[in-house]
Amino acid sequence: MASIKDVAKDAGVSPQTVSNYFNRPSIVTASTRLKVEESVSRLGYTPNASARRLRTQRSNTIAIGIAPSGYSQIYDPLLHALVSEADAHGLRIMLYKTDSKSEEIQQFASLVAGGDVDCFILADTDHQDPRVSWLIKHHQAFVLFGRPWGHANLHDQEVAWVDVDGKQGMADMTRHLIVTGHRRIGFLGWPDPSGTGSDRRAGWEEALVTAKLCSQEETASLREESEDNIRAGQIACTRLLRRHPDLDAIICVSDTLATGARTSLPHDHTLVITGFDNTSSAESLGFPSLEQPTRNIARELVRIAIERIKYAEDGLAPEDKQHVLLAPTVIAR
Repeated sequence: MASIKDVAKDAGVSPQTVSNYFNRPSIVTASTRLKVEESVSRLGYTPNASARRLRTQRSNTIAIGIAPSGYSQIYDPLLHALVSEADAHGLRIMLYKTDSKSEEIQQFASLVAGGDVDCFILADTDHQDPRVSWLIKHHQAFVLFGRPWGHANLHDQEVAWVDVDGKQGMADMTRHLIVTGHRRIGFLGWPDPSGTGSDRRAGWEEALVTAKLCSQEETASLREESEDNIRAGQIACTRLLRRHPDLDAIICVSDTLATGARTSLPHDHTLVITGFDNTSSAESLGFPSLEQPTRNIARELVRIAIERIKYAEDGLAPEDKQHVLLAPTVIAR
């Protein structure tokens, strides 16, 4: 069985640096973290979790809630990546059920009271999310997957987050369509208030206006909004095409709406539909989509979680970035 000294020798660093990698990653440079991570994986090193728990009085557990439905299909690959990343740091991922945000707050209280969790990862954030204020009030370490939409300051140091840059992604997809010859590009989005939906819509709008394909005022007529389900996507696409039958492409805020739009068209259509998340639906139906960098998301969430735990313990402000935007990739088909 590999030891911490074996990892240090393999990575070309000191044993203390390996210890810092697991316990204080914020003081280890990114290049050194990568070396240690590769050595840990290569040697199959596993930290002594029991000894660490006794020493630090921590549970070494990060918790994330799972709803019965409604989450994007990205959560399955993200959970897999989170477990892998946490395992590399000798941490565990705990899943707990939640049917609503109020129920999730009750789960917070129970898990905190039992000392079962060191940090929470929150997903599916929305405007004025009550979970955020509860965790701040009770001095609990947490990190968001998604920005705290509606929060007074998106860069508040008390609220750490990792998010995918939907605005940049949608702008990239719009430019990809323009380069490939499309000029009349519509949009299917979510109703307000939706921070994520508005952010993604802004990328499409800015790219169209910058390319001088329409004015800012004209973009309002080129879009439709609907709930995030296939049937709603079908109806929204039909409405949009009834108003603008000359469209040659429609960008959708999700693969779910893109699936609805795509299946509402006749088989001999030439209209290009694009989505977001690059799910199995995008692959099977053959439409372009934006792929989220799940491994990098998981890496940043776990890194920040470890730093927030240290922050909660010793009061020292984290040294590395606590607000991270990661770019999605255009998957053209």
